[in-house]
Amino acid sequence: MFGFPPPPARWDLLLAGPHNAAALRIAVNPEDWATPVLAITGPPKCGLSYLAEAWAGRFDGVLMTPATLAKAGRRGLDELAARYVAVDDADTGGARQDEAMLSLMNLVGTSGGRVMLVSHRAPSQWRTASADLKSRLKALPSGEIGPPDEAILRERLILGAERRFLKLSPETLNYLVPRLELAYEAAENFMDRLSNAVSQHDRAPSLPLARRVLNEMTGGDEDDAAER
Repeated sequence: MFGFPPPPARWDLLLAGPHNAAALRIAVNPEDWATPVLAITGPPKCGLSYLAEAWAGRFDGVLMTPATLAKAGRRGLDELAARYVAVDDADTGGARQDEAMLSLMNLVGTSGGRVMLVSHRAPSQWRTASADLKSRLKALPSGEIGPPDEAILRERLILGAERRFLKLSPETLNYLVPRLELAYEAAENFMDRLSNAVSQHDRAPSLPLARRVLNEMTGGDEDDAAER
């Protein structure tokens, strides 16, 4: 089966709430940053890649990875330093990637650009053999995306269903939200399992099917879960 490519990330479609309000407030005002480089961190599946793409799109910037930075060369880094650059999975580089990252961080300060680094780990925890880069990372200002509350978890389930061309009824959502772990990974894991179950059983994502999938996922008892 052929899937459709996801639409480009848009800043106005970001799910805003208490979990990310502070991070978004900082990110959307790059001219007010204390330094030209900012880090945004958050737990797995919290939407960091979407945020990085949306931020780059909002400011007519460019989305990079450590690997693409390493391939840019000195001339390419000079050009990037004058733009708004979002670096996804910024902590996944090796020696060449670290060298390119440090060069970009040094160049951007005099070229007028901005760099937003996104990662699931705080910059002080990134592994690098470069003492200069490690020192810069430790002093880097950062924003953090926190865990979801029930309202955001509900929205993530709705969006997850839409991406899989499914629709969850209000009754099903009301059942799931208080029972799922308040974690982005839990929502994505559940939706993957539900999508597989829909395909296997050739049936709509009804409440009974959602209940079955949740209990298989958590090891719970269906009758007990239904009574809670």
